[in-house]
Amino acid sequence: MLIALRATHDNLGLEGLERITRGSENLDARLAALNEAHPEQPLTGWVCLATCNRLEVYADVDRFHDAIDLVTRAVIDTSNLPSEEVARMLVVDAGSISARHMYEVAAGMNSQVLGEAEITGQVRASFTNALAAGHTTTLLNDLFQGALRTAKQVTSKTKVGAAGRSSVAVALDSAHLFRTELEGRDALLIGTGAMARVASAELHLRGIGGLHVFSPSGRAEQFADSHGALPVAPENLEAALAKATVVIAASGGGTYAIDTPMLTRALEQRATSEDLVMLDLALHSDIEPAAATLPGVRVIPLESIRAGESGHGEIARARELIDTGVVRFEERQQIRAVDPAVSALRRSVKDMIVLEVDEVRRSSGEAAAEQVQRSLGRVYNKLLHSPMVRAQELAKTGQAHQFLEAVHTIFGVDVSGTLSVDGARSASESAAPTREGLERPPMSVAKMEQMRRDLEAAQAREEEQAAHTEHGGERDV
Repeated sequence: MLIALRATHDNLGLEGLERITRGSENLDARLAALNEAHPEQPLTGWVCLATCNRLEVYADVDRFHDAIDLVTRAVIDTSNLPSEEVARMLVVDAGSISARHMYEVAAGMNSQVLGEAEITGQVRASFTNALAAGHTTTLLNDLFQGALRTAKQVTSKTKVGAAGRSSVAVALDSAHLFRTELEGRDALLIGTGAMARVASAELHLRGIGGLHVFSPSGRAEQFADSHGALPVAPENLEAALAKATVVIAASGGGTYAIDTPMLTRALEQRATSEDLVMLDLALHSDIEPAAATLPGVRVIPLESIRAGESGHGEIARARELIDTGVVRFEERQQIRAVDPAVSALRRSVKDMIVLEVDEVRRSSGEAAAEQVQRSLGRVYNKLLHSPMVRAQELAKTGQAHQFLEAVHTIFGVDVSGTLSVDGARSASESAAPTREGLERPPMSVAKMEQMRRDLEAAQAREEEQAAHTEHGGERDV
């Protein structure tokens, strides 16, 4: 079963998201440790996605509630937040609802900047890391590869929102810092991560004169060498601030790289009366909040960055592509559900061929056996082609049980035990997902746990009432 637990900017706001994502770089390792220590190991595989807009875990699970408990525990451990708070922050859903959300995320449809460019790369990097660590499964591979393919289609076939622009480009536009305002001027970049790489490319594209980079973690020189920038040492940060036209803060290191006293001194050294524009694009702000109140400073925070809305037709077209991608993913999972049954049928027929060839070999020699093997191989391919095609067609519509019954009737092969529960659902349960079904709202972990407790209490009351009725009946007798 596919499940997803997530905390995103649209249901928490950036302040809440910042709190729950602290320590997210350790989440993958914590999931692995908890899963290994669990007696049932409920996670078959997982992929963690942590960006400035979201913290999401997609998991292939064997035990639904145990998996939710485990992921929630891992987030509690890495964020150091109270368990009750994490349970309220995390939402959970499953199946095609989770798949659709992943497809929307990869296509930039769930971002603050509609159609943003960098999210697709972040999704790809998260999936690649999980794949390299051996944490993915066939289901997760299908999900992420399908989502990335669909994201590419949305980019190439629609003009959604920012039309592939990065949030850095949108932020610079919102600050009216176009090529004419930046050409030949100085910019200061705080940080060397993915957002900083995007910012560097965008600033060079706009003709920046001098790009200076400061890294709170000490990686400025390495970044500068490969991005056409000049590294800034800690003791020179104040001077770099004084010269800059724009500052892009994107490190998110958890501490303020630029505090109010430093900025005050830098403003006193400026040779221009122009405002210092500061784009605070890090989830964990690099700029002390009080700095925004200083005269001569204009701070544009992450939450204020928005792209202009696309035409309704373009958005509708993007959603159609996503719907199609999700349906294909669901169909793929239905087809995979009959794979064990198909393999069992192939093995059964091949075993019969091996027995027949061995008999010919004993009675007529090796040459005759090879000829019979070639002939039966051709018959095998022709015989099984149509059943295999029909198996996939039935699986897509949730009627795989018909394939099993036909195999048993025609070939005498019992493969009823090879089909998973998901694959054996009725046609009405397994029909291609509709928009209404795909967009059911997710549920918080806290609400799900409360519903589970309410259900257990109701069952206990029913059992108690049944026992009371039984004992009362005995007394009446």
